[in-house]
Parts: sequence; structure tokens; C-alpha cells
Amino acid sequence: MRSLRKPLGILGLAAAFSIIGKAARFSAPAGHAAAVPKRASLSSRIAPASPPSGYQLTPAERARAIAYNDAETADYFLGVALAILINLMFWIGRFGVWLRNMARKVSSRVSVHCLIVVPALLAATALIELPVDLQSGYILERHFHLSTETLSMWLADWGKSLAIEIVAGTFLVWVFYVLVRRSPRRGWLYFWLLTIPLGLLVAVFEPYVIEPLFFKFTPLEREHPALVERIEQMLHHAGLYIPVSRVYEMNASSKTRELNAYVSGFGPSKRVVVWDTTLHALNTDETLEVLGHETGHYVLHHVVKEFLWDEMVAVLFLWLGFRVFGWALRRFGRRTGLDGLDDLASLPLAFLILTILAFLSDPAVNAISRHYEHQADQFALEVTYGVVSNPNTAEAGAFQILGERDLSDPDPSPFIRFWLYSHPPIAERIRFAETYKPWAKGQPLRLLHGASP
Repeated sequence: MRSLRKPLGILGLAAAFSIIGKAARFSAPAGHAAAVPKRASLSSRIAPASPPSGYQLTPAERARAIAYNDAETADYFLGVALAILINLMFWIGRFGVWLRNMARKVSSRVSVHCLIVVPALLAATALIELPVDLQSGYILERHFHLSTETLSMWLADWGKSLAIEIVAGTFLVWVFYVLVRRSPRRGWLYFWLLTIPLGLLVAVFEPYVIEPLFFKFTPLEREHPALVERIEQMLHHAGLYIPVSRVYEMNASSKTRELNAYVSGFGPSKRVVVWDTTLHALNTDETLEVLGHETGHYVLHHVVKEFLWDEMVAVLFLWLGFRVFGWALRRFGRRTGLDGLDDLASLPLAFLILTILAFLSDPAVNAISRHYEHQADQFALEVTYGVVSNPNTAEAGAFQILGERDLSDPDPSPFIRFWLYSHPPIAERIRFAETYKPWAKGQPLRLLHGASP
């Protein structure tokens, strides 16, 4: 339930990389968390009598949240600038040409070239970016007492992420250059079309293969049977059914103090995951609101819908990127030692262009995400109406705690919200939670009606 989207990295440059990139960054959990006293467990804390009046922070908490978000935003833009600079230097400095020439000495096969060039290029990039990643993913989190992991744990997860990135990147780059070699004019389009089934396939296996590399998952019913009963009551009341075997608890506390929950997977692997930190921080009603939000993503098929919308954005930017790529090769190719579109030495140039276009696409991608996150907030209120005594109180209270613990910015600038926020700002979510009461006016529950698992 995060707000600020961090840089995607080199393999988040196209829709094909988006799912892989998200999975690879499980080592740095999304969201912001504050170093506040540990709250009571979900079964013991009493819900407030009325919802908070907006997002409430003390002056000290407000200053701390702003300082954290300013630092995180600076790290984001620094990360983008560094990625652009690295790829520019690798292109102009002919690092890609040098790697290609080495690969040609070994074999004439494109697949072998990819096995040499892509891992070397991605590893070199990752090592140069390591200080910035360390600052944003570890030092900053430790400074604000958000992280519970050691440096060795963080480095181990960084290494796992890089390994996933290299394996996925090598395969995708090979596919791209083979398609471009066979169809110089439409290779980019065929590549985009291929990313759709590939992306969905990754989504199917992500919960089984990638996520367990970073966290431990246990069925929620094993440790919290009473909560599972309330979830079943909530779903039954709404006429919905989600197998309780698809609701999991994640041991986020092994690495973070942040609170979160999410939906992942596709088809047979589709599931709801709630962090153990969330279960310990919220009472039962507030937890049901959080799970109601994730249930909304599940039954409203937001994972697939958002994926398809992101693909629509991706095809536009891939088309534009390929046009710029061709122009740059015609204008500067010979000067920088590149032989043509299908020359693997042009990979730094391709990454440079896609880094810039991915950055420019962030507002569109995040706007799509904010739309579905708002729908999920609305769905949570509707699905818990009649089960939770006061869903408005519970949802606003949950957001208040999430904001405090995750150090959510109380008043982000319109530009930052527009460019970087994948969720509505926490203050806006609390205001909606306090005021959305269609049942008080006899209006239908619009999202709940027609929802299906």
C-alpha cells in the first residue's frame, strides 16, 4: 500500500521488465515506516470511537515524515540521473563495442554474445549504482529506523535481485535482438506482443519462484484462525468467495518495520498477502479493511487490468523509443562503433533511450495505479459494511496507522504526486474513508455489485 514509486532500474524499462523488476525488488519492501512504539496485537487493541479528522501528526512526526520523503525523492531522481549517465558513458565510451568484440572472438552465435555481453553490462551497471542503492535501500531506511535487516542481509538480497535481473535480462535481450535482426522495421512490435504472454507467465510463477527467495510465507489460517473466520464472514456477507488457502502471512518483520499488504500472482497462483507487521499493528476491524482493500484488487481483477493498461502505455513508448533508437544509430552509429540495429553493442544506447522513456512514462503508469488503488479503498468500505461496526472509522484508523508507521508525506507537492505516487496520498485516502457512506443515502454499493473472484 505504498505511495512513492522508486526507480525501476534497467530492467524496468519496458512492460516486459515491469513484473520482473517488481519481484526482484522484494528485498526493499514498498512503503514507508516510522520508528514508533510497537502497538498492541490485532486481537487486543480497541478501535477509536470515531475516525480521525484527517491525517493527524504531531509537529515532530510531520517534520520526520517530510524529511524522509524529501530524501527518498532525491534518491529517486539521483537514481534516474545516474542510470542515464552510466548508459551514456557506456555508449560513448564504447564499452558495449568492447564487450561485443570479446563475444565475437568466442562465437558467432547471437545467443552466446548475449550470454557474455548482457551479464557483464548489467553487473557493471549494478556495481556502479550500488552506492546509490545502498543509500536509498539500506542507509536511509536504517537512519529513519525503518529497516530491521543487517547489511549482510541487504547485500544478499541485492545479489539475488541482480541474479534475477541478469537471467531475465539476458533472455529478453536475446529475444529482442533476434526479432530485430529478422524484422528490422517491426521487430519492436513483435517483441511487445511477446511481452504480454511472457509477463503473465512471470506473474503466474512469481509467488512460487521469486517471492520466496526474499520472504517466508505461511497460510494465514495457520496462525490467525479467528481472523480467517472474520474474513470468511466478510466475503460470505458480500456474496463472494476466495479460498482461505490463498490468503498468506509474510514475515516482513525480518527486514522492516513497515506495514503493507498486496495481491500477487495470476490464475492458479493468485493470492492475497498481508505482512506480519500489519497484523501486529492493527486491530481486527482495521485489518479487515486492509484485507478488504486487497480483496478488491483480487475480485476486481486489478492485477490483469493494470498490466494490460501498462502494456498500452508500453507500446506507445516502445514505438517512440525504437524511432529514436533508429535515428541515433543513423546519426551517431558509425562514430560510436555500432554496425546497425541488430548490433548487440548498441545495448547501452537502447538502455539509455528506454531509461529516459520509462522515466517519462511514470506519470501515466502511476495514474493508472492510483485509479485502481482508489477503487480498492472504496471496495474495502463496501465489502466490510455490515460486518465491521463502523467501516469508515476502521479504514480511516488503518490509514492513520499506516501513515504514521510508513512515514507517509502529509502534504506532497502536486508535481511529486503526479509524477511518482502509485497510490493517492494518505491524507486524501483518509478523507475519502471518512466521508464515503453510500448506505447512509440508500445508494447502491457500486463496486461490490457484480464483483467476482
